[in-house]
Amino acid sequence: MQEHHSQLYHPTQFLKSIWYRLYSDFLLPNRTREFRRLLEVALAQGYQVHSIASIWAQIKAQRMDSTPRLVLRLDIDTDLRTTRALWQIMRELNVPGTFYFRLSTLDVGLMRSIHESGSEASYHYEEIATFAKRHFLKSRAEVEAHLPAIRRLFAQNYQRIEALTGLPLHTVASHGDWLNRRLGIPNLELLKDQSLREALGIELEAYDHALQQHYTQRYSDGAYPNLWLPGNPLTAVQNRQSVIEVLIHPRHWAANIPVNLQDDLSRLGEEALYRVTQVATYFFHR
Repeated sequence: MQEHHSQLYHPTQFLKSIWYRLYSDFLLPNRTREFRRLLEVALAQGYQVHSIASIWAQIKAQRMDSTPRLVLRLDIDTDLRTTRALWQIMRELNVPGTFYFRLSTLDVGLMRSIHESGSEASYHYEEIATFAKRHFLKSRAEVEAHLPAIRRLFAQNYQRIEALTGLPLHTVASHGDWLNRRLGIPNLELLKDQSLREALGIELEAYDHALQQHYTQRYSDGAYPNLWLPGNPLTAVQNRQSVIEVLIHPRHWAANIPVNLQDDLSRLGEEALYRVTQVATYFFHR
């Protein structure tokens, strides 16, 4: 165990991780041609391209035949500029997808335009992490004790976005935050409450088993040097796997330096404040 621990925190590995982050955020070449290539090959291979909403409609209607399907999901964690570039490619190829916006990336005009173009725009929620940061919660148990208040916060935010956009936010997706990982509780814990879903008109959470069970394989982009996880979906498309989901984060497709710098500083500030508060609380209660 001690040998593993020393390898985990080896200075060389730490420096590599710093370099990879700097490269991803500030030096990464524009990769949007790769995105276009993936879609062009999928279309040439006879794939139907879907948003989360459109594939869910087919599942509900029991119309999942042998036609191969590619489900496009874009989580707009940051970087609206690259979001627009990716959406432009989708419009040129006439394919739909789902764009999930956080409160920090909410763009009402863009969301309406995405919807009008035949794609889906909805909510990438993170109220557990937001509430935990705001109240400096330090354990899963503390989060669970506050779930009623957190669910009320989610409902308020959801209804506000619905009112601002006028869009049918029938599917939503959980955002993964560093604090969720630290506390061991994902944001999607919120929507285990079926009554909350029904009250708000939410049909589907993008991680629901009812949807996920239909996927042959799921792929996600990633930060340099692991640009695709678990591998490049182009290979799966060329092999005509039957139902593939591809998850895209615009941040991984071009280095938007001002946006990435602001996001990195914000993340560092959040974590520093959280750590300082935890230490201060510990000494205060000794």
